[in-house]
Amino acid sequence: MKKPIIRIAFAALILSASLTSCKKTEDKIQDAKEDVVDAKVEVVKAETEALKDYEDYKTEISKKITDNELKIADLKVKAIESSKDQKQRLNERIADLELKNRELKTKLDSYANYSADTWEAFRADVDQKAAALEKEFDETNTDKK
Repeated sequence: MKKPIIRIAFAALILSASLTSCKKTEDKIQDAKEDVVDAKVEVVKAETEALKDYEDYKTEISKKITDNELKIADLKVKAIESSKDQKQRLNERIADLELKNRELKTKLDSYANYSADTWEAFRADVDQKAAALEKEFDETNTDKK
């Protein structure tokens, strides 16, 4: 008589333990799903922010490129008004400046990876190239005076 009661009690204990553990597993699954959703939201926010940073930066550098094009146009006018020797030197500088300005624009337009890792390196490289180009424009204007 004791054996069937013990077996029934043991079976009930196993059944209740399995039901309790199933509930905990369901809670764990739900928590994991919520964590995944939260992680996806964070990724979307980070990507959106990175894209906005890039677009703002692209606008800033595009303005510099446009300013450089205007400076090049001014240099072309000055080259026309210069002596033959000075005109040749200016035309060589103008061709070099135009090439570097186009390279800067191409680099800016070709950036397609908006990850944080590549963004900082890209931005530093473009900033360095833009600063070097600005310095060349200043030197060209100083040389002519």
